[in-house]
Amino acid sequence: MPKIGTRLASLLLSGALVLSAASAAVAQDMPPLPEAIQKAGKIRIGVKCDSPPFGASGPDGKPRGIEIEMAKKIGDYAFGSEEGAELSCVTSEARISSLNAGKLDLIIATLGRTAARQEVIDYSNIYFWGTSNVLVPADSPVQKLSDLQGRSVLVVKGATQIKWLEANIPDISIVQLNTTADGVQALMQGRADGFVGDGGLIYTLGGNYPKLRVIEEGLDLGVNGVGMRKGETELQTFVNAVLDELRKGDFYETVIPQFVEEPAVVDVMKRGFLEEPPQI
Repeated sequence: MPKIGTRLASLLLSGALVLSAASAAVAQDMPPLPEAIQKAGKIRIGVKCDSPPFGASGPDGKPRGIEIEMAKKIGDYAFGSEEGAELSCVTSEARISSLNAGKLDLIIATLGRTAARQEVIDYSNIYFWGTSNVLVPADSPVQKLSDLQGRSVLVVKGATQIKWLEANIPDISIVQLNTTADGVQALMQGRADGFVGDGGLIYTLGGNYPKLRVIEEGLDLGVNGVGMRKGETELQTFVNAVLDELRKGDFYETVIPQFVEEPAVVDVMKRGFLEEPPQI
C-alpha cells in the first residue's frame, strides 16, 4: 500500500511539473509585460462579483464566473500560474475610478465600450458583444420595449443602457441602484416595472427567478473590452494577445457551460464571445 501511495504522489508531482512547465512556456511566448507589473509579480484585476454569469461571489465567497476565468488566464499567461492574477471585486460605479487611481492594472468587469469612457481609459480588443434586455414580473402586461413608455425601470448605476432608454422610450422613468442584487430585489418588491441589464445577465436571472421573465426584444447593442489606463500600449498588446489565444482554443466552449445552465443562454453567450460583432 505505501508503495502505491508513493508512486501516485510521484506521478501527481510529475504531472504538476509538466503543467507548470507548459504554463511557463506559454507565458514566454506572450508579448512582454510592463516592467512595473513584472517587478510586482502579479497583475491586479478588477472583476464583478454581482453579475452572473460574468462574475459573482461563489458559496465560498470567492469570485466565480466567465470573466473571472478570463482574469485567471491572464495571470497564467503573465506569470505561469493563475495565482499571478490578484482579483478584486468592483462596482460598476467605482471600477474606472479605481483603475485610474492606480489600485488596479486592468478591469474585466462587464465594461461596455463607449465614446465617453474612451476619453478617460483605453480598451483591449472586443472580447464580447451582445444586446441588453429587460426583466419583468411574470404577470406583467409589458410584452415589448414600447410597452415601457411612461413606466419605470431599474438599472445599475453607471449602466450604458441609460442613454439608449432615454433616447428611445418616451417618458420612461429610470431608477439607478448600486448592484444587480438591489435591482432584482426592488423589482420583486414592485418598486419598478422592469430591470435592465446585459442580455446574458438578464437571461440568467430570468432562469433563476420563476416569478420573473425576460422581454426577448433586445436593446442597446454593446461591446465589452478589458479596461486599462491611457497610454499603456505594452499592457494593451499583452492583453490582446491573451484574448486571441482564448478565442483560438476551446476556452469559452469549456468555461461558459460551467456558469450557464440554460441551453438557450449558453448559445447566446458562445455567440457573443466567439463570433465577430455585427456592424454598429
